[in-house]
Amino acid sequence: MGKMDMTRKEWERWERAESSFRAHPRLYRLRLGLLFFEGVVVGIFLLAVVALLVTVCIINPGKSIRLIVFLVLNLFYTAKEYITILSQRPWSSLPELRSEDWPDLFDLVQKTAAAAGAPRIHRIYLDPGDFNASVSVAFPLVPCLRRNILILGYPLLAAFGERGLRGVLAHELGHIAHHDTVNGGALLYVRAFWLSVQLGIFTLVLNPWRRSYLRRIGLLMSPIERERELAADRSIADIFGLDTLRETLVTLQLRAPDAELSDLLKSIIQSGSADSVSPAAAIRAAMRRHVPTETARRRLERSLRSIVPPMEEHPPLAVRAGTSDVAEMLAFASAPQDAIEKVFGSADALDDTVDEALRPFLAQASEQFRENSANLESKLESMPVAEDSPDQILERVEILNALDRKDEAREVLRAGRTSHPDNLALEAAELCERLSNVASAEEGAPVADRLERIVESEPIMRMWAEGPLVAHYLEIGAVERIKNLLDLLRHGKKSLVRRLDAKLRPTDDICAEPLTESERADIAQVLAGHSVKEVYAVRRIYEGTGIHTRFLVIRWRTLANPGPLLVAFNDAFEDYSVVSGTRSLFKCFAELGVSPIPVPRKASHESSTGS
Repeated sequence: MGKMDMTRKEWERWERAESSFRAHPRLYRLRLGLLFFEGVVVGIFLLAVVALLVTVCIINPGKSIRLIVFLVLNLFYTAKEYITILSQRPWSSLPELRSEDWPDLFDLVQKTAAAAGAPRIHRIYLDPGDFNASVSVAFPLVPCLRRNILILGYPLLAAFGERGLRGVLAHELGHIAHHDTVNGGALLYVRAFWLSVQLGIFTLVLNPWRRSYLRRIGLLMSPIERERELAADRSIADIFGLDTLRETLVTLQLRAPDAELSDLLKSIIQSGSADSVSPAAAIRAAMRRHVPTETARRRLERSLRSIVPPMEEHPPLAVRAGTSDVAEMLAFASAPQDAIEKVFGSADALDDTVDEALRPFLAQASEQFRENSANLESKLESMPVAEDSPDQILERVEILNALDRKDEAREVLRAGRTSHPDNLALEAAELCERLSNVASAEEGAPVADRLERIVESEPIMRMWAEGPLVAHYLEIGAVERIKNLLDLLRHGKKSLVRRLDAKLRPTDDICAEPLTESERADIAQVLAGHSVKEVYAVRRIYEGTGIHTRFLVIRWRTLANPGPLLVAFNDAFEDYSVVSGTRSLFKCFAELGVSPIPVPRKASHESSTGS
C-alpha cells in the first residue's frame, strides 16, 4: 500500500469497527441490519415522492409536461446506470474451460465443492494474466437462475502444486458454501441502487445522506469481510489439513512479487523476443523461478510481521496461518509446482489458450514500450551532464529508474548528494531508497525518523516520502507510527494543495516541457478541430524539490466559452493541467523561448475517433 489519503480519526474509526465486531458480533450484525433497514425506508420514501409526482402528472397532464419530461429522463438515466452496474460480468471476456476438454479439473472442483458443502460450479474461466482465483455468481438473488462461476488465473496455476491448488479451490468454494457470493450480491444491489439513482433536486437533497450511508455500509462491512476470508481459510484446514493451508499461503507470498503481468511481459519485450516467445511459457518460467532460501526467509519474515490497514479485506498472514514462526512456514517454501501437469495433463496444455489471449496485448505493449523507451532515452541525452541542478539530477534518476537502469540511478543520486549535500529533495530520495531495502525495524528507524523531519520542515517533500514511509510502517507493524504520520501529513496539506494547484502565472519558475516529436504530434491530434490555434507545453518548477507540475496552455482561435472543452481536455491529458492562456503568459513564453505546438483546424479520422 502506498499513499494514504485519510486522517488519524478515520483510521481509528475503522479500528473501532473491527474491535466492536470482535467484542459483540451479534449486536454488530444487528447494527448492520438496521443500516440496511434505514436504506430501505429512505428508498421507500423516495419512491413515494416519485409516485406522488406521477399521480400529479396523471391528474393534470396538460400542466405537467415539464415534470413528465423531467421524471422520464431521470428514471431512464437511473435505470440505465443501475442495469449497467448489475450487468458487469468479470468473466465475460475470459476464455472458458469446458468440462469436456478438462474433465480432471472439473472432477477436482466438484469433489472439493462437495467436501466444502458448496453447490456445484457451473462454469470455470481462465484469466491469462492474473495471479489470483475468485468466485462470482450470476443472478445471485434468483435461486432458479443462479450460476456459480470460478475464475482461475494462469500465473497462479503455474505457481502452485496440486496440493496448493486444492487449498485455493477450498478457499474459494468455502466462500460459496458460506453464502458470501449471495450476501455480496445483495449488498451490490443496495449499493448499486444508491449509486445510480438520479432524480434531480431530490437526490441533490439526499446526497449528504447518501454519501454518509455508503460510507457507513463500507465501514460496517469491513470486519465482516475479514471474517469471511478467515472462514474461507478455515475451509482449507477443515478439508485438507493445516499443512495444505500453510503451503497455499506460503506459495502466495513467495510468488506474488514475480507475478505482475506487466513485468513479465516487459522482460519478454526487453529480450527482443516478443514475436517468438510464448507468453504462457514466459509466465510459467517466471512463476517457477527458484527462490533462494534466504530470499524466501526474508519475504516470509516481512509478511509475518506486516499489518494490513483496518479497511482492507484480507487479514494479516500470521492470523491466516495461525503462526508467526518463520521456520515453521519456511518448510513449505519448496513445495512442488506441478498443478498444470497433474490437473491438465502437461505443462503446455493451456499454452494456445493463454497465448491467443495475450499476444495482441503483448504486441501493443511491445510497441508502446519501445516508443516510451526511445522517448526517455531521447530526454536523457538532451539533459546537460555537467553542473546539474538538484531538480535535473532527480529527473535524471527518475528517467533511469523508468528505463530499469537502477544501478546508474543510484550512482547519479549518490553523486548528486555529494554535489548538493544540503538539498532536502536529494536526501529524501536517497533515504526512500534505503528505507525500501532495510532488513529490520531497528535498521529503518533512523531513516524513517529523518524522513519525517524532512516532511515536517518542507511539506512538499511528502511527494517523495509518503509512500515509502507508509509501506515501511505497515511492514513492521507500527500502527502508532502510521497514526503519527497521518497527523504529520495532515499538517500543511491544504497549503501544499494550494501550492500545487495554484493558477499558472508569468512570475512562476516556468520552462518548456521537453517533448519528442511523436508526443507533440499526439497532443496536436487530440486538440485538433476544437477551435485551438496552438498550445504550449510547459512545466512549473518548485526549485530544489525535484517536483514540477505540467501545463498545456491553449491559445484559442475563437471561442466564447472554453469551459466544457477544458474539462474534456483535462480528462484526456491525465499528466497535465490544461488551461487557457493569457497575454502575459504568452509574452512570458516568448521571452523564455518556449515554442508552441501548432494545432490543425480539422482532426484526422484517427485523432477524432481516439478523442
